[in-house]
Amino acid sequence: MPAEYADLIIHSATVHTLDPDSAGTAVAVRNGLVTAVGCDADILALAGPATEVVDGSSLTLTPGLTDSHQHPLMGLEHGRGLDLTGVDRLEELRDRLRAYSANLGPEEWVIARGVEFNAFAGRSLHHEVLDDVTGGRPAFLWMIDVHTALMNRRGLEQAGITGARQFEDASEIVVDAAGRPTGELHEGNAVFAGYAAVPPLDAAQQHAQLRGHFAALNAAGITEIHILDNWRGTEQALRALEADGELTVRVLWAPWCLPGTTDQLLEQIGATRAAGQGRYWKVAAVKFLIDGAVDGGGAWLCTADYLGGNDRSIWRDVEAYRGSVRRMAGAGLPAWTHAIGDEGVSAVLDTYAGLARPEGGARFRIEHVEVLKDQDVDRFAGQDVVASMQPTHMDWTRADHQDNWSRRVGEHHWDKAWRCADIAAAGGRVAIGSDWPVVDFDPRGILASAQLRRPVHDAAREPHLPLQALTARQALEGYTVQAAYGAGQEAVAGRIAPGFRADLVLWRRDILACPPEELPQVDVVLTIMDGQVVHGAVPAMARP
Repeated sequence: MPAEYADLIIHSATVHTLDPDSAGTAVAVRNGLVTAVGCDADILALAGPATEVVDGSSLTLTPGLTDSHQHPLMGLEHGRGLDLTGVDRLEELRDRLRAYSANLGPEEWVIARGVEFNAFAGRSLHHEVLDDVTGGRPAFLWMIDVHTALMNRRGLEQAGITGARQFEDASEIVVDAAGRPTGELHEGNAVFAGYAAVPPLDAAQQHAQLRGHFAALNAAGITEIHILDNWRGTEQALRALEADGELTVRVLWAPWCLPGTTDQLLEQIGATRAAGQGRYWKVAAVKFLIDGAVDGGGAWLCTADYLGGNDRSIWRDVEAYRGSVRRMAGAGLPAWTHAIGDEGVSAVLDTYAGLARPEGGARFRIEHVEVLKDQDVDRFAGQDVVASMQPTHMDWTRADHQDNWSRRVGEHHWDKAWRCADIAAAGGRVAIGSDWPVVDFDPRGILASAQLRRPVHDAAREPHLPLQALTARQALEGYTVQAAYGAGQEAVAGRIAPGFRADLVLWRRDILACPPEELPQVDVVLTIMDGQVVHGAVPAMARP
C-alpha cells in the first residue's frame, strides 16, 4: 500500500499526454503535481480514503491550455457598450448606433467595439458618420483591430483633441487639410489619448468582471494566460484576486514598453519584484511593438500599400527599440515583440540575433507574424524564437482578397500570410493564442480555425491558404507544449508526465479525433489548475 495516497485520480480515459515518455489511461495527482501516469490498475492502487476518483470512460484528458496572448483588463473596458462585430455595411452600422444611442442618457458615452473596416468600403474614417446618429452624446468606437479608434465631434471635444499631436512613437491623430481632427485615432498612444476621456470602470466592478472572465476561461479549458499590456490596474487586480484565493488561472505578465518608456518600465518592474510576486502570477517578459496593424495602415511591410501606408516602424528610431530590447534582456526580461508586417518581422529577428535567453526564463517571441518573407521562415528555429500566432485573426480576411486586409497588403503578400505550417515544418515553435478582446478567446474555435483556415461557423467560406493549416495535434501543442516552451516552462508544463504541473482538462470528446467543425460544441467536463478543480465538479462515486 502506498505511503502517500493521491489527492485525485482520473482513470479509464483517453489520455493525450503530449509527452513521448508518458502514456496510459489513468493519471494520479498529489500536491498540485502529476505523480503517475499508467494503466488503470496501477493508478487506482494509489487511491486512499480521501482520494477523489473520476471515471473518465468515454472522456479525453489533455494538459491545461495556455492562451499565449490576451489583454484581459483592456478587454473588460473594450467589452463595454455595443458590439458591432460582423456589421460590414455603413448604413447598418449607423442604424445600430442610432438605436443604441436612443436608449442612453443625454451625457452618457456611446461606446462600441468590433467596427469593421470593410463597413467603410474604402471610405475614410470620419466623425461625420457618427455625429448625426449619436444624438449629441460623446462617442468612442474601437475598430476591429483595436489599433484604431473613431470618435465623434463631441467625444473629441471632451478628450481635448483639437488637432494633431507629436507622440514618441508613430501614433497619429488624423487631421484634415485644415488641421482639424477627423475623429480617426491611429495606433496606441493616439487611441489612449481619446479613450482617457471615457469614464473608467471602478476597481470593485473591474475585479468582479475579471473574476467572471477567469471563470469563463476555466470553462473553456484554459489554465494559463499571458498578458501583453500594461493596462491600468493590472498589478492591483492580480494581487487582490490572489489574496482572496480567486486567481484561477496562472498569469505571465509582459507589460508593454512603448517608445520613450524604457526607464519608467524598468523602475515599475523593479518595484513589482521588490513587493513580491504571486504564487500564480509574475512578470516574465516585456511586450514591444515594432509596428501596428495592417487594416489601419500601421504595419511595416517591405513595400508600402496602395494608400502609402504600412511602410514603417512604430518606433521612429529603430535603433532605440534595439537598445531597449537589449536593456530588458540584461534585466532578465526577454522581448515579446508585436510584428505583423514582413519587414517588421525581419527587423525583430535581426534584433534578437545574438541575444542570450535569460537563464531559466522565457524565450524571445514574435507576436502575430501575419506576413513573413521566405528567407525568414527558417530563422525561428535557427534563432530559437517562438512564433506566437492567432489563427482567428484570419477571420476578417478572404481567400478572394476582397477585403480591407488583403487590399492593404497587396497581391505580392497574399501567399505569405499566417505561415503556421511553414514555420512548424522548418522546426520552429508556433504557440497559439487569441489576442482577446480582438477576437473571442474560446480555444475550441481557435483550434478549429488553425486546422480549417477559415471561420469555423462559415462552411461556405473558402479556406485562406489551406496548405498552411496545422494538424489537430499541432494546434493542441500550440496551446500546450509550444506555449510552455515559449514561456521557458517546458520542464514543468505543457505535458502530462510525472513531476509536471497538474493543470488538466477533461473533455467530453476526443479533441484530436473530432472533426474541427464540431470542436466548438465539445464540452469541458473538468478543468484542473494546480491540482484543484476550477471548473466542473468531481462526481460522487463509490471507491473502486
